[in-house]
Amino acid sequence: MAPGLSITARATGETHPQSPETADIIDLVSLEWPPYSGEELAGKGLASIVVKGAFAYGHRAARVHIMPWRRALQEIRDESGMVQGIFPIYDDPARRGRFLLSDPFAYSPLGFVYHRGHDFDWHTVDDLKGLVIGVVGDYANEAQFDEMVANGQIQTLQANDDITLLRLLDAGRIDVAVMDQLVASHILETQPEFAQNRRWFRFHPRYLDYKSLHIGFHKTDRGETLRNAFNSGLKWLNCHDNDCQNSWPYGPEYQRF
Repeated sequence: MAPGLSITARATGETHPQSPETADIIDLVSLEWPPYSGEELAGKGLASIVVKGAFAYGHRAARVHIMPWRRALQEIRDESGMVQGIFPIYDDPARRGRFLLSDPFAYSPLGFVYHRGHDFDWHTVDDLKGLVIGVVGDYANEAQFDEMVANGQIQTLQANDDITLLRLLDAGRIDVAVMDQLVASHILETQPEFAQNRRWFRFHPRYLDYKSLHIGFHKTDRGETLRNAFNSGLKWLNCHDNDCQNSWPYGPEYQRF
């Protein structure tokens, strides 16, 4: 299990061993979004560990497929296909219209990364007008921010992934980048290309949002069954509602860089 991920079975000590022959295999799609998810991470990431653990409670084996986010969104479109869920996704009206959302299993501190040499500060979303802001394509961010982007009030430059946002920021092509704090910190700490200049990046102390993370299931009977099974597993992991914030190792007090 990944260091710092404190999830435990309830005091009964009950376990649920299973074999591949008897397990109900659930195929889920996710993306390269370390430390939450990633092909080369231990257990495929912190979020993947929680997801697989919750499904294991109900004698189900979650099989996580890592791929680019846009492809993941395409794979989940076919309700009759192999893929039965997608994670991690934020809770917003668009996602609720498309998916059955699980209970939250983690939380995402969302904000702005900027270069130390850039005099950046903000208090309201209106303060972001006039800046070129880097975002990852097809990511949901914060409702008012996304609405102003859609209306052309905020100028953005889209990238395919988070590491590209940091490259654009380093090259001076954008003023700030919208990123999850843990993701930005993980990339800067682990990618050799930032070894010499990671100290020049800053995460603004004011969050854009603090987002709950969920699995999105198809709006079908099967999807509802899997959603309910996953939620039950979360309770078994002692990672539900307020308890989840106590179990997930990173909260609003997480050290900013």
